Amino acid sequence: MSHLTSKSIGPLPIASDHSLYIFTLVIFIVSAWVSLMAFFYGLLVSYLQPRVWRSPIVRVIIVAQLMNCFRFIMRIIGSFIDINADFGCRVVIFLNNVFSILPVNLCIYCVVYLELVVIHNISPKKRWPRVVALTLATMCSVIPTSVVLYLPASIVDVDSYCHASRVTNPRQYVYTIFTVAIWVYLPGIIGIFSVAILGFHIIRTRRETQRALQTSRQYYGPAQTVGQPGPPDILQRTLINIIWFPITPILSLWLNVILISVAYYKRRTYLPLEYINSILLGLQSVLIAIALVVNPTVRDALAQYARKRRRRRSEKAILQQPGPASPGACGLPPVHPPSIFGEDELDSGSISEL
Repeated sequence: MSHLTSKSIGPLPIASDHSLYIFTLVIFIVSAWVSLMAFFYGLLVSYLQPRVWRSPIVRVIIVAQLMNCFRFIMRIIGSFIDINADFGCRVVIFLNNVFSILPVNLCIYCVVYLELVVIHNISPKKRWPRVVALTLATMCSVIPTSVVLYLPASIVDVDSYCHASRVTNPRQYVYTIFTVAIWVYLPGIIGIFSVAILGFHIIRTRRETQRALQTSRQYYGPAQTVGQPGPPDILQRTLINIIWFPITPILSLWLNVILISVAYYKRRTYLPLEYINSILLGLQSVLIAIALVVNPTVRDALAQYARKRRRRRSEKAILQQPGPASPGACGLPPVHPPSIFGEDELDSGSISEL
């Protein structure tokens, strides 16, 4: 994806500017660390609360972070290794593009899948919608850029793909637009439309629910469940948490593609924009990590796990207290305090199947 490189195929920008090289290297190291920590965080939460792993969206976010980690590690290693074989350069370009585009396509899959469940009433227990959506996301990430593996380098007017890091001729520019740029812009556009549709649906649902509650209070009096969160509130919270998904490709990749066109038409580079581009490229890991941390299923699972631990410590403290309530004093088992939290609270408090 990077159009300015420190080596013939290295991913880091501009070898002539040492400060930009070091700055981008630091960004990639930090991004790889963030992706790795988010990946292990998702695995830890799934281990503590196994029901979290049933959420397709959580699984997709964890896999996307693993791909991001591989992507930045590959870029870091590639910045110190000279690759001169044409086939090796083809493979590196292919993996770089796939690991850049596939995570954002997986994020957009989460938005589209939520739209299918919420608006089109497709059951979360059905597998075929997930399989179809994931297949389309993977195909859009792999097939367009896979042409680099078998198309001759003469197609883009270069001797070798190792010399194709800079867009210098019209053929190479058109090739980059159709194999990379279109597939970078498409996920963001689809995500914006899907989030907009979900937002309109949730606003309409909330208004209808409020009218129904007002009618209920007018004719039947206030009910005990009026103040409790219902499906509209859950959907609104979910919408706020998935807004990171369409933002991810827009912030992390769109400027990179714009700079390809700027460098091609202007025949020069703009260092301030290159610094911003390096930051935004690494921002993809941060945005997906935020999407994982604020996910309703993950947050509710951690809250439920914390409540269980506090309840167990409280019960253990009661058992250890001396007095007539202990088993040795009167021969009766201790009275355990009733739990105010049900075992199925996670399933009812969030859209756990999503």
